[in-house]
Amino acid sequence: MRMFTRIAPGVVALATCLWSVGANAAVVYLDQFEIKRNGGTFFTDGFGDGNPPPSAPNFPNGQPASYGVFGSFVAGSEAGGLLRLNSADGGLTQNANGQDRLTLRAALSTNTNSSDLASGLKIDDTLGLTGLFNLSSLTGPLINGYGIRFTDRDAGGVNQMAELDVRFNPVTGKVEVRYILQDFETHQITERGLADFAPPNGADQVLLQITRPDPGNTDFFASYSYLQGGNVLRAGAFEAPIRLFQGEDFVRAEFIAFESLPVPEPGTLALLGLGLAGLAASRRRKQ
Repeated sequence: MRMFTRIAPGVVALATCLWSVGANAAVVYLDQFEIKRNGGTFFTDGFGDGNPPPSAPNFPNGQPASYGVFGSFVAGSEAGGLLRLNSADGGLTQNANGQDRLTLRAALSTNTNSSDLASGLKIDDTLGLTGLFNLSSLTGPLINGYGIRFTDRDAGGVNQMAELDVRFNPVTGKVEVRYILQDFETHQITERGLADFAPPNGADQVLLQITRPDPGNTDFFASYSYLQGGNVLRAGAFEAPIRLFQGEDFVRAEFIAFESLPVPEPGTLALLGLGLAGLAASRRRKQ
């Protein structure tokens, strides 16, 4: 019993040190999330009713809408026309490269039936997705960020996603705007656009946008703008598209905040293993 008393606190402290990533969290406020289809507004959320996802305003036709949430939006996270995203409230997931990270995600629930092209976000539609975020400081020390994406995710999983995000890069020590294809079939992430995150003086928001302007092909393009009081101060775009609808006739739209998890050093893992082994041995003796 005395052995358990000595080891258990150390094991708990070490495990907390390994997996606590609160200091690495991405915290950002989302002002508006909007989807356009075939030139008209398909869905808009201005986060004005104080009810965070999975709650969502109705579609323009009056039909109720909802989000599918991965992670959790805590009470009070939607207030004053803003939604607070904290990656520390996300769930454990992996990107296409198999790297662990915490992701807080809200995907608008839309029709995925391939035989119903009149509903949802389908292969015969022009599409536009925007996320308007307040400027937020990302300082690392590990990868963290926020953004928007189109994905073919449904109950069967995900194949590809086009993601436009703002993230801290620990290799360069810079914050970047990045457009990537995450391919979960080939387990690859392909960068299609990269720029320094460089808001001009006075900017207070960044607008991220992914568009599919031509239903005759599967090309999705990305752009971003820095705003002050709703007016564009500077804008940029990535010319290389990402091709979706690779075997599916639908996409879904979502917004995210994410952070990578620390990779324990071998020596730290060995120490944790010794502590856990000692804990197990003490329990066997007690029994």
